[in-house]
Amino acid sequence: MSGQEFLFPIRVYYEDTDAGGIVYNANYLKFLERARTEWLSDLGIEQDTWLTQGVAFVVRHINIDFRSAAKFNQRLL
Repeated sequence: MSGQEFLFPIRVYYEDTDAGGIVYNANYLKFLERARTEWLSDLGIEQDTWLTQGVAFVVRHINIDFRSAAKFNQRLL
């Protein structure tokens, strides 16, 4: 690994939010999974190729500290 920071842009869509325009807690995990897939791809690791060989990259544990709520139409990194 190069040690370089990996950034992945996410735009918060209306479907990601509640009626008040705040992102549902579970959707942060979806954002994280999209970024993880792109990060692995950027490293040359294509998960579908590994899956055909019986190897899966699974999350065993996750701990999230929410600092502030993301809102509708925000751009996140």
